[in-house]
Amino acid sequence: MSGSGVLHGMEKLVREERAQGTLEYALVFSAFLAMVLALGALWHAGEVGTLGALAERAAPRSLDGTGPLDFALF
Repeated sequence: MSGSGVLHGMEKLVREERAQGTLEYALVFSAFLAMVLALGALWHAGEVGTLGALAERAAPRSLDGTGPLDFALF
C-alpha cells in the first residue's frame, strides 16, 4: 500500500508542475504579445503623424522666442 501512495503522490506532483509550467507559459506569452501590440501601436502612431502632433502640442513654448531659454533653465 505504501508504494502505491508514493506513486500517487509523484503523479500529483508531476501534474502540478505541468500546470505551473502551462501557467507560466501563458503569462509570458501574454506579456510578450502585449509588448508586440504596444510597439505596433507606437509604430502606427508615428507613421500616421500622431506622435508628431502630440509633441507639437506638448511643447508650445518652444515655438516662441523664450523657448531656448526655458529649455536651458529646465
